[in-house]
Amino acid sequence: MALSAERKKEILETVKHLRVTDIRDGMDWMGRHHFGTVSPEIRPLWRTKAAGFAHTMRHIPTQQVVPTMTPEEYTSYAYEYWYGKVFANDMADLIDDTTFLVVDTCNTQTPAVGSMDSMIWAALGAQGCLTNGGARDTDETLESKHLPVWSRWVVQPMYQGRVEWGGHSMPVEIGGQIINPGDLIVADGDGAIVVPEEIIDGVLKYAIQESEQDKIARGYLFDALGIPRNESTQSKFDVETHPFAPTAETLAKTLRRA
Repeated sequence: MALSAERKKEILETVKHLRVTDIRDGMDWMGRHHFGTVSPEIRPLWRTKAAGFAHTMRHIPTQQVVPTMTPEEYTSYAYEYWYGKVFANDMADLIDDTTFLVVDTCNTQTPAVGSMDSMIWAALGAQGCLTNGGARDTDETLESKHLPVWSRWVVQPMYQGRVEWGGHSMPVEIGGQIINPGDLIVADGDGAIVVPEEIIDGVLKYAIQESEQDKIARGYLFDALGIPRNESTQSKFDVETHPFAPTAETLAKTLRRA
């Protein structure tokens, strides 16, 4: 059963306080050790964090050959034929403020996302974009940082003569992981991870457990190192104490052994 808009926002509010590594721990606790982590070759354009629910799409390698023509004819060909027909798509009504765009380019070195379409997606509310293809116009995107992007490559070409629109709202493979529409995507400087919709609640339960454990330990270690405590040491969730929570005494023993 699809999640309601209200439930999606509740989940994203929780995820806001968790790292990708916490989500990875939650997946492990749910027995999904070899699932979820997108290949580390797919990286963020800049260090940031984003999360949302997958809206998938596919670009497929074209079998068409661009005919010989004048540059003026090519302008009409590109805009009227390729953009207007071969690559025509309109997903404005499918994107909201819980959406994470997931673009499978079938591993072609073409732009899954450029500065203009990423601005359109951001204006519609999208939280981020994840792709096994490329990002284009990245200097502009890096300047405005309007939409977080995780991509395999930075590329130069456009679509025409290279890829055709292959549809949307289907399972896709990104970085070795199958992503279905509605799956939870969480991404930060450590890469991206996908959580199947049916186990989101369990994953978050144990991600929170391990995150809170980590915050306790970090706080003690900050003290030991003379580092002022910061937000990374502050509890975010009212949950039971971790069964193996460290104490100042146990940490002191560990440090004396070092």
